[in-house]
Amino acid sequence: MNKLLIAAATALTVASLPATADIRWNYIGAGYTDAAGDGPYIEGSVQIAPAWVLRADYSRQSVGRFDFNVIDVGVRYLTGFKLDFSPQSQTYLLAGLDSYSGDADETGAYFGAGVKHALSPQAELFTEASYHTIADNYGSLAGGIAFYLSPDWAVRSSLALNSGDTKNEFRFGVSYQF
Repeated sequence: MNKLLIAAATALTVASLPATADIRWNYIGAGYTDAAGDGPYIEGSVQIAPAWVLRADYSRQSVGRFDFNVIDVGVRYLTGFKLDFSPQSQTYLLAGLDSYSGDADETGAYFGAGVKHALSPQAELFTEASYHTIADNYGSLAGGIAFYLSPDWAVRSSLALNSGDTKNEFRFGVSYQF
């Protein structure tokens, strides 16, 4: 619980810093994830309308002798709601489907809310709170940062703190913005 409070306080503090860059939604990325298992992932996000962002994620994870696929497809609705302490931030609602397949198949839905904030032209932060109906149902508080090496390339890292028996998730990768 203390980790959750520290992560939330840090995210709110950083989100209150002034921004001088635009939020970027259109990208494709790849990297390493350590979640229920560990392995490679690919992900992408594209703004399909002024208020809608489509997002998809695929990872191949292994735990001992067991391999499984994880697929996440969802949407973000950009609310236009402005935070008094951080008017440059973009707030959004999120919803989608999670699916595990391999040695055992399972599908569930998720929903939540998030904030994305450009810290500078080189750095962008996000925080999300969500609820997932897959597996044993769990809540998640996630946060991450994208550091832009150029206008097109970024290094991304995130951490999701999950409730119950669901393992926390760490990600590290690179992305190409378009």
